[in-house]
Amino acid sequence: MPAEPRRAAQQRADQIRAFRAELIALRHEGANPLAPEQQAAIAAHHDQLLARLAHQYDVDRSATSGQLSRGLRLASFFGAATLVAAITSFISRFWGGLALPAQVTLLTMFPLVSLAAVQIAAERERTRYVAALFALVALGTAWVAIVLTADLLDLPFSALLLWPGTFFGLALALSYGFRLVLALSLGSLAVAVASVFFVAGGVPWPLLVERLEPLTGAGFLLVALARHLGPAGEGVEETTHATGLAIGLGGLLVLATADGTSLLAFAPSTTLLVYQALMLIVSLVVLSQRLRAGDRAGTAVATVALALFLFVRYVDWFWSRVPAWAFFLILAALAFASIAWLRRLRGRVES
Repeated sequence: MPAEPRRAAQQRADQIRAFRAELIALRHEGANPLAPEQQAAIAAHHDQLLARLAHQYDVDRSATSGQLSRGLRLASFFGAATLVAAITSFISRFWGGLALPAQVTLLTMFPLVSLAAVQIAAERERTRYVAALFALVALGTAWVAIVLTADLLDLPFSALLLWPGTFFGLALALSYGFRLVLALSLGSLAVAVASVFFVAGGVPWPLLVERLEPLTGAGFLLVALARHLGPAGEGVEETTHATGLAIGLGGLLVLATADGTSLLAFAPSTTLLVYQALMLIVSLVVLSQRLRAGDRAGTAVATVALALFLFVRYVDWFWSRVPAWAFFLILAALAFASIAWLRRLRGRVES
């Protein structure tokens, strides 16, 4: 993915900053391993390297710059969301006075213009914050065009209409290296794959949000395919893995918590017990694997899913049965037990 060289450059800049901080700490501790001339040579090399990286990739050379960059990413996402909302409002404002050809032309124009803006911004801006903004706008307006065009032509929004927007988003993400666009498009891909199960059975595909096994399975299918998608570009495997885990574990969490969300023909209480056991086992296995693999995104997804599951279980099991002080004491005890388990697991990983 084209955006990855900048991430590699930023990692190198972070390493230089950490190296300099460690040298300062060693000097204060009286254990400086480098002679003055060695330090001067390394510092000069690092200064030249940082200047080159800043010129080519506009890397963050300080912690403050990194915080500002995170703010820029949030601003890009907020700007894209508001711009799509503005375009949608503009369309609805003048929609009734336009003929059908003009309406279809207008719907087609917005994603194409946004796509052209992505290319122009990507060529002129090294950080790609503006390009990422227009990429999200292109994706959002493409979906608006698909939905409204189907409505104009009196077509039902069938599962087949999920695929054009999905492929458009995947092509955009893989061409320019936008991870958020990739994650959103992989999410729509999981929905499209799950819809095939219902369409094949002659059932309306929107039912997939009420019966979650196919969507959950599509999420774990993304996890299984992630390693095979690595050649598509750097970061593709990691993003696919994290997105699949979020969908799969999120689906399992709902299945283990809410009645009436499963296709299984068991009694509701039996179904919940089955998925509660499966959720616990799967989340623990995934957490252990992601920790060993050093996958921060996958570890975060598994940790959040497991924490939410355990909290819901604790409330269901204990809240109405014990006093409030005892309930929170149980939570504290379980938190300490989790800390002990994670420390042991970390020790094994480090050894």
